[in-house]
Amino acid sequence: MSFHLLDLQVATNAHADYSSMFYWLLFWILVFFVLPLFFSDYFQLWRLSYGVGGLLSFLSKVLRFNFSSITSNVEQIVKSKTGKEPDRSKIEESVKNLIEYVVIEPTTLETQGLVAKLKHIVSIYNERIEEYVKSIMPQIERPIIQNFVNAIQALRELNYIYKVINHYYRLALKYRNPYPLVQIYVLMPFIKETANALSNSIQTFIKGHPIGDSAGPMVAYKFMHEKCTSIEEISHSIKDTYIAKCIYNGRKVYVIKALGPGGTVGHLDDAVLYLIEKMHVRPRLVITVDAALKLEGEKTGTITEGIGVAIGGIGIEKFNIESIATKYGIPVYAILIKMSVQEALTSITKDIIDATNRATERVCQVIDTLSREGDEIILVGVGNTIGVGQ
Repeated sequence: MSFHLLDLQVATNAHADYSSMFYWLLFWILVFFVLPLFFSDYFQLWRLSYGVGGLLSFLSKVLRFNFSSITSNVEQIVKSKTGKEPDRSKIEESVKNLIEYVVIEPTTLETQGLVAKLKHIVSIYNERIEEYVKSIMPQIERPIIQNFVNAIQALRELNYIYKVINHYYRLALKYRNPYPLVQIYVLMPFIKETANALSNSIQTFIKGHPIGDSAGPMVAYKFMHEKCTSIEEISHSIKDTYIAKCIYNGRKVYVIKALGPGGTVGHLDDAVLYLIEKMHVRPRLVITVDAALKLEGEKTGTITEGIGVAIGGIGIEKFNIESIATKYGIPVYAILIKMSVQEALTSITKDIIDATNRATERVCQVIDTLSREGDEIILVGVGNTIGVGQ
């Protein structure tokens, strides 16, 4: 009888163990498979908000560092030039106002004259920013003013990136919606790369060193001084723009670039228009030399040739030069120097300097091939001419 009771007890315990295992298994199924179906958005929101929050912290540190760097350098330069201790709080307030400066695009309801409107607004913006910087840096040479204008514009871009990401970050948390954060999370490596490039460019602009984007003006400079004879500067009233005429292998080459060594891109379209319509130059071709963004896998300093006008930006100068060339039937030729975003915005590297030498030789080959003695050529060195003179 006792054996039957023992077997019954063992069977009961085994049944209890199986029941316990079943309930535990059911519990873990609920935890790992069922609950995530109901709370997946919350889990995803928490994970993404942590990552994007780290990006915001990074951008905030970069922004504060560069803001402090600009204000400190402005304070130091003003003190060294004037011998007076400037009001740092006033400088900080002025820089804050500048990075929050707004440019409102013209309406596109009527497209006629849109490019002219854009050019007018951009010109006013550039003049106003320069006047504002000059007011906080009195008695300072204009090239230094131009360099700090570039630095503040880069800081303005950094500030805008931070504000946009912070906006969508807060909206996602406010409405418990992870999908705005998903888009930012995917773009995080690219955003960090752009932020680092802008941060490095600010330090380069403050020092007044040539940047990768100065490759176009550098080619124009090298062509004039290494390949040409009898360089003659052409007087005009176009702001921040240099025009010269030189002789190369029996051709008259009109070289256009921004007026250095301060950080500016000049008004290259106005210079081309001045030569053709005011000086009645009839060029055999127009050659533009500019930096171009490389693709991943391409080597920095690769030279590419092509047809068209090589000018970046919002397209104002590109449109105007294309219109002039079309009106007079002038062929347009482009020579591009490949580089990354970071290389374009930071101190020029040896690879890019070597590339400018090869690009100068390529300009000579194009002129020799596509023109004859006695022809007129227009060569445009496109880009920021910081650190590159005439």
